[in-house]
Amino acid sequence: MTVRKIGETAVASPLKRVALALMAVLFFVSVTAFAIPPVMYDVTIYDGESVIVVTTAETDASKILEDAGITVSEAYGDSVSFKNFTGEEGSKIFIKRGVRVNINNFDGTTHTIYTSGTVSDALTAAGIDLPKGTALNYAADQILEDGMTIEIYDIYKVVITADGKTITKSVSGKTVADALNMAGVKLSDEDFSKPDVTAALKNGMKIEVFRVTVEERTENEVIGYETEYSYNDSLYREDRKVLIEGVNGSKAIVYEDRYINGELSSSKVVSEDVTAEPVTKLVEVGTKVRKNAYPSSIPVGKPISEMAMPSYLTIGNDGIPTTYSSVINAKATAYCIPGGITSTGKRAQTGYIAVDPREIPYGTEMYIVSADGQYVYGYCIAADTGGFIHSVDWTVDLFMNSEAQCVNWGRRDIIIYIL
Repeated sequence: MTVRKIGETAVASPLKRVALALMAVLFFVSVTAFAIPPVMYDVTIYDGESVIVVTTAETDASKILEDAGITVSEAYGDSVSFKNFTGEEGSKIFIKRGVRVNINNFDGTTHTIYTSGTVSDALTAAGIDLPKGTALNYAADQILEDGMTIEIYDIYKVVITADGKTITKSVSGKTVADALNMAGVKLSDEDFSKPDVTAALKNGMKIEVFRVTVEERTENEVIGYETEYSYNDSLYREDRKVLIEGVNGSKAIVYEDRYINGELSSSKVVSEDVTAEPVTKLVEVGTKVRKNAYPSSIPVGKPISEMAMPSYLTIGNDGIPTTYSSVINAKATAYCIPGGITSTGKRAQTGYIAVDPREIPYGTEMYIVSADGQYVYGYCIAADTGGFIHSVDWTVDLFMNSEAQCVNWGRRDIIIYIL
């Protein structure tokens, strides 16, 4: 290089000046090239149900996920697809998140895995090949959900009788309910089956369905009226006057009838509603005794009691009741209190007798005959108490219509048939 010195200044030769200028141009171009900013573009990340758009200049898909704070765990069944990633605008990254799936095999073994995809994918991931003659509780292409339990069922041949038809069907499942569901047999809340719907399936099992219907019906029933008596000492004992006629009432009773396969199985009362109250019959009864109205003798072989016998009581040819609960051998005296009232508040009459209520409770129904079979006092009810109870056991006092009859009766051995 030739350098010329002018005064204190050194001046390069013309050739050197050209070289320096060329170097300056090259330096400028190189600096300008390194200053161009990188190209930015959008990447769409499909993370399960979430969609994330990332703006980046990065061309490494794994680095893009890392920068976005997105982790993928193969241990939990996550998988990622980069086939739609080009490193340019419009790139896509797909992430399938694994879910927890339980698999119960028909042989009793269980598996818990983390995977994604379909039921079929889960079986593959668990290394399970479906044996011939088994079935699943989900379709093979069913998308997996977190916490899903996949059941692998054996196949059973069962006989189902329902709605008047009997079918033989191959079904899968664990219980009778599964078999009925596969056969399209629906049970209402009241319906039931034998064996029960919770029973485990067995090959050759016979299942019978019972249809239950519940119906309500209403019936009107009569409420019988009661009879009350009042006593009038101005009327003779044989006289009676009806002051108020008795009227039966009525009530509507609602029954719930339960039918099984069309046949009535049971009924129960669910409600009662009185539609008409009964009217009590009021009868006025005389207590006045006519002079010599009653004979002094006691009828032989005929009932002394004037009380009507109940319909359930029948007397056999031997003169005793055909049915009774117990028998008492006792002593009997007689008493007469015309127009009197018993200790239970009833008007004294033949048929109401005095007892020791500690031995024979009030209201006890009896049939009495003399021990020798000559006299029959007949049907009677314990309704009074005599003073004799303090000294004599098992003695009763029989009401008679006259003092003469009481004298003629005296004291006799009797047989009491407790009804």
